[in-house]
Amino acid sequence: MTFQKRRQSDAAPDAFPILGDPSVAPPPPARSGAPEPGGWILRGFAALLVMVAGATIPTWIASRAVSPPQPRDIHIEAYRYGFSPSRIHVNKGDRLRFTFSTRDTGQSFFLQEYDLNVAITPGAKQVLVQRLSRPHDPPQLTDAVEITAGLPGWRGFIFQKSTFRNHTYNGPLHGTERGDLIVEPNLLLHGALGLLFALPFALLILARPRPWPAVENRLNLFSYAPWLKRIFRAPSFQFNLILPMLGVFWFIILAGLLGTKVAGRNAGPMIIWVLWLSALIVVLVPLGGRIWCTVCPLPAIGEWWQRARLSRSPAALINQTPLRLFGVNLVWPSWLSNAWPRVLLFLLLGTFSTTLVILPPATSWMLIALVVMAILASFFPEQRLFCRYLCPINSYISLYSTTGKVIVRAVAAEPCTGCAEKFCLTGSAKGWGCPYGLCAGDLDRNNDCGACMECVKTCAYDNVAVFWRTTGRDTRIANNSEAWQAIVMFALACLYCFINLGAWDWIRDWIDIVDKRNWSTFLIYAAVVWTLCLGLLPLAWYLLTRAGLALSGMAANTMEQFRSTTAALIPIGLAIWIAFAVATFLSMLTFVLQSLSDPFNWGWDLLGTAGSPWHIPFSEAIPAIQVACVLIGAAYSFETLHRCWFTDRATRRSAVLGTTPLGAFLWVSAGGMIYFFAG
Repeated sequence: MTFQKRRQSDAAPDAFPILGDPSVAPPPPARSGAPEPGGWILRGFAALLVMVAGATIPTWIASRAVSPPQPRDIHIEAYRYGFSPSRIHVNKGDRLRFTFSTRDTGQSFFLQEYDLNVAITPGAKQVLVQRLSRPHDPPQLTDAVEITAGLPGWRGFIFQKSTFRNHTYNGPLHGTERGDLIVEPNLLLHGALGLLFALPFALLILARPRPWPAVENRLNLFSYAPWLKRIFRAPSFQFNLILPMLGVFWFIILAGLLGTKVAGRNAGPMIIWVLWLSALIVVLVPLGGRIWCTVCPLPAIGEWWQRARLSRSPAALINQTPLRLFGVNLVWPSWLSNAWPRVLLFLLLGTFSTTLVILPPATSWMLIALVVMAILASFFPEQRLFCRYLCPINSYISLYSTTGKVIVRAVAAEPCTGCAEKFCLTGSAKGWGCPYGLCAGDLDRNNDCGACMECVKTCAYDNVAVFWRTTGRDTRIANNSEAWQAIVMFALACLYCFINLGAWDWIRDWIDIVDKRNWSTFLIYAAVVWTLCLGLLPLAWYLLTRAGLALSGMAANTMEQFRSTTAALIPIGLAIWIAFAVATFLSMLTFVLQSLSDPFNWGWDLLGTAGSPWHIPFSEAIPAIQVACVLIGAAYSFETLHRCWFTDRATRRSAVLGTTPLGAFLWVSAGGMIYFFAG
C-alpha cells in the first residue's frame, strides 16, 4: 500500500515577509553582553507593582462606594426555563426576603451557597424550604425565605457571585434554568478588570528589548522511562487501547438509545458531554496534546477495513498497489485537503449543540453518523482522511494541541536528513506508514500529528521519541483555513458560555426546537452565528490587522499578517473553553455519578450513587476559577500577539503600535468574558 505525503494546497507562497510567523525565528542578533541580572529584577518588580496597583485601586474604590445594608423584598417567579428576575444585585449585609411563585409547572430555587433548596408549587403562596446541610430534616412550609447577602468570613471577601438553579424536572431543557445573585462590592469583578487593564503594561515592561527565537525545552520520555518505548513499539499497541474504548463507545450509544429520555439521568450524554468533554478540554488537550487521537474509536472500524487486518504486522501489504474499490480509483479532492471541512462540521454541531445534549438519542445518532462517515472515508486509498479533514472533534484538538506538553518529534535532525527510505512515511515490516502523511523529521507542531506511534515503530534509526515539552508551544498558523479555525473556535467558546452558563433564558427560547418548536427563531440564530463566525469576526480581525500595519508603518501582506496573528486567539480561546468546562463539570458531577450508577435508569445502583443529593463542589469558587482562566489566557494571547509583530524586521515601537488594534480587541473580549463570569 502506498501513502502520499500530506498536501498543503492552500498555503500560498509569500509575496511579502510574514511578520507574524513566530515559529520561523530569525537568528539572534549580536549581543554586546549578557543582560544585567539587576535589570531583570527591577523590571520584574516594576511589573509586579503595576499588577498590584491594577488590582487594588479598583477594589478599594468599589469597596468605598457601596451603600449601607438595608432590608429588601424580592419576588422570584420561576417558569420553563428561567427565573424573573434572573440577575439580582444587592449590597453586602442586605437582609433579603424572598417570595416565590411559578407561572406553569412545579419549580424549585436551588442556591447552594446559602444552603437553600425551595420547592415552588403552582397556585400556592407558601413554599417548602429544605436546608441542604440538613438533608434528613423535614422541609419547612413558609411564606417567605430570609437570608443575609454575602457569604460569611473570608469567603464573602473573595466570592461575591452565586448562581441559583432549578432542581425540579420540568421538561427537555431542564437544567438550563439559572440566575445570578451578585453582592456588592464585587471585589472579584473590579479586581480582575483592574488586573486585565494593567496586564499589557506589565507585559511591556517584561518584554525583551529585542526579538529572540522561542526556546523549547524537551524531556525525552523514552530516556527517563525505557519501558514506554517497548510498549509503544508493540505491533498491537494502538489496537489494545482502542478496543476497550470501542466498548465504552458502543455502551454510550446503547445508553442513549435504550435509557431514559432525561439527559441528566442518561449515562450516554453525561459521559460524552460532561465527563469526556471536560476531560478533553481541561486535561487531555492542554497537557496531552493529541493523545486522545491515540485511543479514539471513531476511525477504528474504517481503518481495520482499509488495512484488512486488526493489529498484525503490515509486512505483507508493503508492496501492494493503492486500494481500489468497485474498479474506481478514488482520489480525495485537493480543495478539501485543509481544515475547512472539519471546521464547518464543528460549526454545524455547535449550532445544534443544545438539541444534541438534551436528547440522548440525538447524541447516539450523532456518534453513529461519525462512525459511518469514517468508514466511507476509508474507501479512499489514503489513510485517516476522516481524522485529517472531516472529524469535527479534530477542529478543537488540532488547534489547541499546539499548547500540549506531550509531543512526538525526531530526536535529532541528522538521521532524518540523510534517510532515503522514509519508513516513517511509507511504512515497513514493523509498522504502517504515517496515517496522516507526515515525515517524522518534518514535524514541528502538534496540529497534524495524530500520535498513533507508527513512526516510533518504523524508524530504522530509532530517531523518533515521545517528549514532554517543559517550555514553549506551537504558534504557526499554516494556512487560511487554520486561521478561520482559530476564529470559529474562539467565537463558539464564547457562545457556549452565553447559552449554557448565562442567565438569559430568552436566548435558549430562541433555539428551543425540541420543546417549544421555535424553528423560525432558531434559523435566525443559526444565520447570525454562521455570519458572525465566518464573516463578521474574520472581517473585524482583518480590518484591525490593516489598522495595525498602518499605525506601525510596516510593509507586509495584510492577508499573511492576518493569518499569522490569529495565533493570538488560541490561548484566550482555550482559556474560555476551560472556564466553560470547569463550570459544567462541577455543576453536573452529581448527575454523572447518578447516571453511571444506573446507566439505563432501570433501578440499578452499581456505584451506590444513584440517589445521591445534588451537590456542586466548590460552587462559590467557580466564578473565580473562570476569571483566573481568562486572565491567564489573555496574558498568553497578548504575549503571542506581541511576538507576531516584534520580529527582526520591526522596531519595538512599531511592534507596539502594530499590536494596539488587535490587542484592544483581545482586551475587550477578555473584559467582556470576565464581566460575564464575575459580574
